[in-house]
Amino acid sequence: MVSTTGDSRHYWKIIVLAAFIIIISLSHYVTGTEHKYHGLHEIYRRLYYIPIILSAFWFGIKGGISCAIVISFFYLPHVIYQWGGNFLTDDIPRTLEIVLYHIIGFVTGFLSQKQMDATKSLKKTIEERDESYDKLKQQAEVLVQAEEQLRRADRLSALGKLSAGIAHEVRNPLASIKGTAEILSDKFKPGDKEYEFVEILIKEVNRLDTVVADFLDFAKPKPPELKSSKINDIILSVLKLTEHQIARSRIDLRTQLEDSLPSVYVDPEQMKQVFLNLIINAVEAMPAGGVLEVGSHRNDSEIVCTFSDTGTGISKEEEENLFTPFYTSKTKGTGLGLAIVYRILESHKGKIEFSTREDERTTFTVCLPIETLT
Repeated sequence: MVSTTGDSRHYWKIIVLAAFIIIISLSHYVTGTEHKYHGLHEIYRRLYYIPIILSAFWFGIKGGISCAIVISFFYLPHVIYQWGGNFLTDDIPRTLEIVLYHIIGFVTGFLSQKQMDATKSLKKTIEERDESYDKLKQQAEVLVQAEEQLRRADRLSALGKLSAGIAHEVRNPLASIKGTAEILSDKFKPGDKEYEFVEILIKEVNRLDTVVADFLDFAKPKPPELKSSKINDIILSVLKLTEHQIARSRIDLRTQLEDSLPSVYVDPEQMKQVFLNLIINAVEAMPAGGVLEVGSHRNDSEIVCTFSDTGTGISKEEEENLFTPFYTSKTKGTGLGLAIVYRILESHKGKIEFSTREDERTTFTVCLPIETLT
């Protein structure tokens, strides 16, 4: 793309040079050649060096020589016709001045051209350095992300093994406690104080059993049973499951699901778990109601699903630990929901990203590759 600003600067430079040459030449022609005016002509003759040097500085060697030629064209008639005689013999100083114009134009232009070339080379070097810096910065960011993923994988592996051991050890006594509590409940009637205590015991055991089940899902996730599936059908089935909770929470549900999306090979049950987690989190982020937007569309070789809420947003501290197992900002919960979501999508070669503005909006984006089952 040509810079109009640069072109306009060149035009102004040419106009300035032309003005210099015309004014100096007119001064020669309107000033008499009597002896008393010889000093003025000497001054005018040397003033020609100004446009020559300027042209050389502005346009390089071509500018210097071109300006010298133009000045010679204007100056020669003055030497030949106004001073008379043979200008090659009678006007040697004036004739040599023309030669000097060309020498000065060439030398100044040559030096200026070298400076211009050096400046261009320096600019190119700076641009290449900046490009290299940008590439290094991008590579560093990729390395940081890879390092973070490795650290996350290490944490997941260690916590998974720990969770599996604890879950297995806890589940057996829980089953015994629950069985004993159910036997005791048969000995009391509803309304008895003891019956109420036993019901609380059974309820808490069931809650602990759910937590243990989450631990086991996280510690030893099942490999996905990939089937050709329609993502929109999975999303709609999860929305059907949660429609009562969404309506009760005074949330306005808006869906924008793109028609004719290609099928993808996923585990439908695991993907239901992913979408259910994201929708429930969105609902819980809007205790006073709000808007939940659920969308899907194709982006090149991926199907993209978005879940956006107008809830409380995510704080900076939560952002850093969002997919970390056992981290939660809720009063109730194991902190494994998003960690399990992350692991499920990882096993599907997918990814999850999020954007948030605290106290305004949060959007989770799930990307799943479109590929054939091999």
